[in-house]
Amino acid sequence: MSGPKCTTYQLDQSFTAAELRAAARDAAVREATRRRQEAAREAALRAAAARDAAVRGVKALNARITALSRARDDRGKQYGAAVSVQVPEPLVLGTQSTSELESWCAETDGALAGAERELREQTARALATELFVGMSGHTAGRRPAEAAELFADRPENSPAGRPEATPADRPQDFPADRPEDSPAVPSGADGPRDGDEAAREDVGQALARVLSRLLPDCDEDRRTAARAAAARVAAAATPDEARTWLTETRLRVQRANEAAEAARREAREAIELLHDLEELEGTGETEADSVRALLTEVVSGHRALDESLRRRAADCRAAAEAEAEQRYVVNTVTDALADLGYHVGEGFETLTVADGALRLSRSEWPEHAVNLAVDRQGGQLRTAVVRTAAGHGDDAAHLDVEREEQWCRDFQELRDRLAEAGLRTDVQVAVPPGRVPVPLVAAPAAPVPRARPGHRERER
Repeated sequence: MSGPKCTTYQLDQSFTAAELRAAARDAAVREATRRRQEAAREAALRAAAARDAAVRGVKALNARITALSRARDDRGKQYGAAVSVQVPEPLVLGTQSTSELESWCAETDGALAGAERELREQTARALATELFVGMSGHTAGRRPAEAAELFADRPENSPAGRPEATPADRPQDFPADRPEDSPAVPSGADGPRDGDEAAREDVGQALARVLSRLLPDCDEDRRTAARAAAARVAAAATPDEARTWLTETRLRVQRANEAAEAARREAREAIELLHDLEELEGTGETEADSVRALLTEVVSGHRALDESLRRRAADCRAAAEAEAEQRYVVNTVTDALADLGYHVGEGFETLTVADGALRLSRSEWPEHAVNLAVDRQGGQLRTAVVRTAAGHGDDAAHLDVEREEQWCRDFQELRDRLAEAGLRTDVQVAVPPGRVPVPLVAAPAAPVPRARPGHRERER
């Protein structure tokens, strides 16, 4: 076989980003790869991907908990004791197992949904009650429109001169109001009610049904707009006027919810991006640091995730993935070479072509070594056998050929191991052993044995 000089490498495209990060840093994955235990390697990759997904889920739920707690506190300041909702506590990520994280996510997701529903209903009741308690002046003496008039099935030619809306005409986010779904507005008495009191309470219940759909984390301007429309329903003098403003309230609630849902999607996207960028090194002044700070503002609801920020985050994520890929290539090559008997010095993790070639040595090679460099940009491994001590005559030339032939055999074994680890290689430039004189280079410094995660005595 010819002596390899330049070999391209390509990572298996089936690798997900999460698997690549795990393969680069996870001791179990690297040890299974080193020992050529494919089943164990695949199991370790699946476990790493499952944990990555669980961690992402925890981070997303923690952000929702923070947002709901903030909304609960704001509503509490506005309505006092009328709003009292228990919000789940966020989880501090630590040594929990993947199954523990998954269980927490499932339990917390349900608890969070219940807390949000309770907060919406409590806020709606408090607002509806406040609207009717606050009626005064000429409004207080008028008979409000009854809920029965607002929601009863009416004939084709209604008193208002318009046909009754069909279910398909109603906004999809707002199904037909049903009394049994209403968060009741307390009347303060269990006895018979007079006409005005009954009508006022019925309209309050109708409003509470509509307002209870308003998401707690919608922005204050849209919340104020919905409240203003609801006040017009409470003050309406005729069924038509109340019906008009109730429809307007529904639409404003719907628009507020659409905006809140869009903000939630952006926050979730920002959380995903932050997770992908967390391993990029930062000094406080890098592009990654700036992007992380802006994404944190998106999560907290203080800015939008615009296309410019998305592009910057995508560039940073691509850099993070490239960094993880190089770590994986370097670690896989290093582990395989160590198993093949080569001494790999410290510092290989940061090796690039610009840094110069790494020197690989063997205990039985007192006069020879292998120069190796990883070219991340070109996706290449560059190798060459070199002399570290001068040799003379035919014996030296013969020894040079022996060392090159041994490196050729070992390099083929290295390629086989890389293929099993998801790295396909293709030799681009090769020179037969003995065709070109082996160059003399400076003798290497004494190698420092490279520590391997989960290192055990190598099997022979």
